Amino acid sequence: MKLFRIIQEGKATTDAEARELLNGAGGPSAYSHLKARLKNDILNVLLTQDTSKRLAQPNRAAELDCRKKVAQSHLLLLRGAQLEGMNVLNKALKTADKFELLAERLQINHLLREKFLGAGSTKELKRLNKVINADMKRYEDLLFVEQQSFVLSSPDFSKNLRSKAKQEGYLELIDNLGKLYRKHRLARIGFWYYMAATEYYAAKDNYGEVVQLGLKFLRLVERSPAVKSKNNIAGVNQTVGTGYLELRDFEDAKKHLEKSEKLFASTGFNRLACLQLKYMAQVAMNDPESGLATVGSALAHPRIERREHLLPRWLYFKACAEFLAGDFDESLKSLNRDGYLLKQRDDWNIQFRIFEMLLLIELKDEEWLEFKLDTTRKFLTRHKKLVNARVRMAIDVISNLQRKDLDFTGLTDDNRQKVKLAITEDKGYKWSPEGPEIVRVDYWVQSKLDAAG
Repeated sequence: MKLFRIIQEGKATTDAEARELLNGAGGPSAYSHLKARLKNDILNVLLTQDTSKRLAQPNRAAELDCRKKVAQSHLLLLRGAQLEGMNVLNKALKTADKFELLAERLQINHLLREKFLGAGSTKELKRLNKVINADMKRYEDLLFVEQQSFVLSSPDFSKNLRSKAKQEGYLELIDNLGKLYRKHRLARIGFWYYMAATEYYAAKDNYGEVVQLGLKFLRLVERSPAVKSKNNIAGVNQTVGTGYLELRDFEDAKKHLEKSEKLFASTGFNRLACLQLKYMAQVAMNDPESGLATVGSALAHPRIERREHLLPRWLYFKACAEFLAGDFDESLKSLNRDGYLLKQRDDWNIQFRIFEMLLLIELKDEEWLEFKLDTTRKFLTRHKKLVNARVRMAIDVISNLQRKDLDFTGLTDDNRQKVKLAITEDKGYKWSPEGPEIVRVDYWVQSKLDAAG
């Protein structure tokens, strides 16, 4: 303690000065040992301070706190401080029970059995042995689940979910996780079960099952301390919101996605993904004003320009919401601010082109429309894999309008029939609420036909 005060008060700048101030009889070697002991003590003090407060997730902080208490109690028991050691150990046991820390429970109960029941009652010893044996089996199953969690969180798992060859294995894994969860009722097992099951059913487009399981998943992460965290609650709300979006229940989708957005870190990319889904729900509900407010939040995101595709995509979303609000001039300005989507060879490119032609029809720019239609046809000839029934319907309708001086009453019976098939999402005409067709061509054409009488 003398050496600590000397260093703390800055009374010595060298080892020689410190040795003199200590008035010790020992030489440099003794001083060296003393200084090493001080360093170790400082490290031990740092270890037992409230370092767990630096962890954002309560369950992670609890795990560290529990381990510290176990270590502290062990030291107290070894030094004969039985009462103090027992008090610390009981606190650790409460934390372990609350947060499902089975490894720590085993260690705590082992210490109790070793230190307190050597001369205790046979009944209590039997009870403790039973608890330890049960925890051993639960912990073994938990370790299996944690091992599988690396499989479940790997990119290959998501990539192969639609593979028929992998389906049987994944179903067996999900079934095993479900059985273990029902057997032990451990939230830490339930977390991985629900995560695997919701991802599997989403890959199979079974969104009714996604929502049903997702709501149970949400109750788990909201109520169980072992898996409760802002990120987990935000992530599950996003899963449920996406399920409702695909089921065309846009109001419930928006409700869950708004909760998710508030919980994700304001500067994180997860929040941007959530804002995109919320925007999709808003425009699908024919609420472009709210969609534009969401676009404003996204464009103000401090990291939106960190990834090349994000800003162009949100400018496209802005243009679509302005179109739906009837502001066609502003929509065209927003659309022309960035041509990144046109450089891609994907569905976003196609829908960008189709949407641009809808704008030109609204603005009655027939000359520019003819040019854009011609370049789009050539692009589709080169990239036939991007053509589907909805795309063919859109191109056919636009082509007919271009030939008939933009007169909607001149659309053929075939055009009108295909528009109806698209509206009802007949086989091959499915519309994706998460996809790039923000302004639905079928709805737009039908509205024009209805207005024309």
